[in-house]
Amino acid sequence: MSSGYRQALWARACAAPYTAASLGVLLIAAYLCLANLDYVTLWHDEVVVSFLARNLLELGDIIGWDGRNLVGGPDGASLNADLRDMAPPVQYLITAAGFAVFGFNETGARVFHALAGLLALVFFYLILRQQLAKSPRLVFFILLFSAGSAQLLLYLRCARYYSVLVLCMMVGFYLYERWWQGRSLRWLAPLTVVALAAFFNHYASGVAAMLALALWHLLFRGRATTLREWLAFAACGLLAAGLSLAYLVFIGLVGGDNDLRAGFLTVTTEAPPIASLLFLKLWICLRDLFTADWISWPVFLWFVVLAFFTLRRRRHATAPTGNAPRSKRAGGRRPPDTLANTRAAPAVNDELPFAAVSRLLVLGGLCALFTTLLSVQQVWLRDAKLDLRHFVAALPLLLAMKGLFVEWLWRRSRLLGATACATLLFTSAGAAPVNMKLDVTGEPTLGFHLFQFVREIHRPYPTSTEQVSDYLLRYAEQDDFVAGPFYFPWREELVWYTGHRLHFCEALGPDSPLPREKIESLSLPLYAGECDADWVVVYTGLPLSWKPRLAAYELTADLNVFPYTFQRPQLNHHLFESPSTGSIKILRRRSASGRVSAIGRSSEATNTAP
Repeated sequence: MSSGYRQALWARACAAPYTAASLGVLLIAAYLCLANLDYVTLWHDEVVVSFLARNLLELGDIIGWDGRNLVGGPDGASLNADLRDMAPPVQYLITAAGFAVFGFNETGARVFHALAGLLALVFFYLILRQQLAKSPRLVFFILLFSAGSAQLLLYLRCARYYSVLVLCMMVGFYLYERWWQGRSLRWLAPLTVVALAAFFNHYASGVAAMLALALWHLLFRGRATTLREWLAFAACGLLAAGLSLAYLVFIGLVGGDNDLRAGFLTVTTEAPPIASLLFLKLWICLRDLFTADWISWPVFLWFVVLAFFTLRRRRHATAPTGNAPRSKRAGGRRPPDTLANTRAAPAVNDELPFAAVSRLLVLGGLCALFTTLLSVQQVWLRDAKLDLRHFVAALPLLLAMKGLFVEWLWRRSRLLGATACATLLFTSAGAAPVNMKLDVTGEPTLGFHLFQFVREIHRPYPTSTEQVSDYLLRYAEQDDFVAGPFYFPWREELVWYTGHRLHFCEALGPDSPLPREKIESLSLPLYAGECDADWVVVYTGLPLSWKPRLAAYELTADLNVFPYTFQRPQLNHHLFESPSTGSIKILRRRSASGRVSAIGRSSEATNTAP
């Protein structure tokens, strides 16, 4: 790089320091998204995606049977009668592409998902520049909170639908804005493609994101939309809905034995009355968004107060006087809310862009609202805990509130603004004292999560999957059978890491919806009670029905490793380092070859029966 070019680059950075700082944030985010993607083993959901993606590459179909083992969720409930997985296929296509380039490993599974997440942050930056063109410092603050969110980064690095969901939300909103600026219908074609990609990435959350965008348009731009534009908008929506419905019929989720509609229409006896069910779900969603620090409650209270005084001031400013002409009174029609009008208005440097940020927050709130309405999570059966991963598309938009708060403080005192920025960015103090509880330890999720995240991805730690799979690969023979006392999510993890050598039996219960003749044709004892396994892995307690069967087995290892899959991305499930204690027992059938004595009683084994 020549010295003249460096000087020109430095001059441009000095002329627009916050734009340069935003680009620096994106560079740091690129590193945090892509660094050491193989730092920890794949967790359960990532393994399922990876297993099906490998089958897609090797067998040409998203099928739950690879010729050796079956992966299909509890009792095979995620598969149809042809053993095809019924989940949306985009996550499998992206993971398969990673495997084709990087091989069947953790990096291959995660790399294109991480790149999609990084691209989502880039589009979010473009959106912020669209909406806040006159406030580059505020753009920097909002982007900083998004790119520095340990929760969002954990999602973006995961081989699941999360990063693509965020990407579809951001690209969809960006394309929508381009359409609205120029009113050119050519932007609706790629927007329709994005809507389809969102649906085929995650049914409920994808539909929620697009419905949120449609209602947002109705609220803020509906009056300024012409009939021709409404018809074009509706035609694109009907096209996307028709193709989506056709796929659901094909895969068996509509009109089949696993009809998707049952999840929305069926209310179990443990559920509250249907009239109060919706309000319960909305309350749990709002509460958990606060306790997870996606919405900081002190910042929210400040925002409510600011909104009150802002609206009051504007009401007084627009109140008509007795001698004012009718065209200048508040009752006249307002000009359409277009970006062009916003840019044409004279700059007011001391006015906080409250309305523009509020619109971003409304879009995030609508996304969370529709996700709640479309979710089939039975939160009343899980101690009223919400799985926030379905709301990930709303997270960058909701974090705009923190950016606005810091901008407001910065204008009054740089010291206060910097202090608030550091506190909200590096800690979860914004949710204290109502932080979510860690499911593993029961402790509040109060901590320095960004620092913990950076340390975690640079300091690999052992997991239960790694230690159990290493043990089985070391001592088990080719085509040995492995069983667990009941369905456990670690089964799929072991299938992924050892399935080329071992068969995992007893994957299905007697009530499995899969056709029995199809399962029996696989020539593997997949139903519970039909397999005399060579190995039994016990992660947790044993059902009473298993205890008589264990008389034929001998304990060969009691691994001192925590059994919980703590590398899940949700902060209330996530641990940033491995717990020091735990117990996973591995047993081997006595009647098999005399390799039990050859295995020996190493420091990882005990003589105590489970």
